[in-house]
Amino acid sequence: MKFLKKTLSSRVWLYRNLFFTILSALSVVHSQAQTYTVPSPNGQITLQADLSGSGSGLSDWQFAGNSQLAQQWFYYSVGSSPVNSIDQIAGPTSINSHGGAAPFLSAVYSNANISVTAKFQLNNLPTLSDTLTILNPSTSGQTETFHFYQYSHFELGGVAGGQTVQFSNNGSGPYYQVNQTGSGGVSLQGLVSGAGFATLEAQAGEGTQFGLVNGGSAPTLDNTTLSAGPGDVEYAYEWDETLAPGASFQISELQTLSAVPEPSCVALMGAGMLALALLHRRRQGEQRKGSSH
Repeated sequence: MKFLKKTLSSRVWLYRNLFFTILSALSVVHSQAQTYTVPSPNGQITLQADLSGSGSGLSDWQFAGNSQLAQQWFYYSVGSSPVNSIDQIAGPTSINSHGGAAPFLSAVYSNANISVTAKFQLNNLPTLSDTLTILNPSTSGQTETFHFYQYSHFELGGVAGGQTVQFSNNGSGPYYQVNQTGSGGVSLQGLVSGAGFATLEAQAGEGTQFGLVNGGSAPTLDNTTLSAGPGDVEYAYEWDETLAPGASFQISELQTLSAVPEPSCVALMGAGMLALALLHRRRQGEQRKGSSH
């Protein structure tokens, strides 16, 4: 009752302050959880990405009723400095997320020493396209050697174990192709183009991330372990490029998922085709009988 006795101006002031308090709280929550979901044009394939904060990276790539991806993200080191994930460069800016016929998510991470533009795009195949542009900002004033890493941990079929991964040169010399198979008949093929990479490595036993941890020493990938599994597998690429001020290099990757029909589905399709063939022969027999009369 005391509240009702307050003047109108007092109540308006109270409501206004309460509104701005709630709005501020919501903005804090949003800034701490930079998570975006990108749908494919048919809405049946989605990609989720946390652009900053704990556990940053691409995750939850939905396909065939399961999340096929545990984490994929990118790391860097300038010269002999420690390695860090790209979200540690600075908070993401110029964030663009677009649905429709060509859905994508892009963001820029930039400071005085390095700038990374990341773009992720889905289509109906389903294929995920990653495009990373690494720039030596002209403000740095000196030539730098950049070490750039991609870490990938796919759990195909939504299952951590039973995975195998194999790098392949696909007849091109460098190992530009990676193939992974997993549970439920789901497989992955990744094709890298752009800047030539220096080293790569695959391993079974997820958890170490090849030493790609924020503030750690830059890892040395062995470039000889080209396959791993069966087990919970992961793999990594490394690119090393020396860039003058204002120069950049680009990395592109196409990652395509495919699913083999379950045996029951194959049997059902076979039975359906057999039934159609028998029906066709029966109709032909009836037509021949009719024409003989």
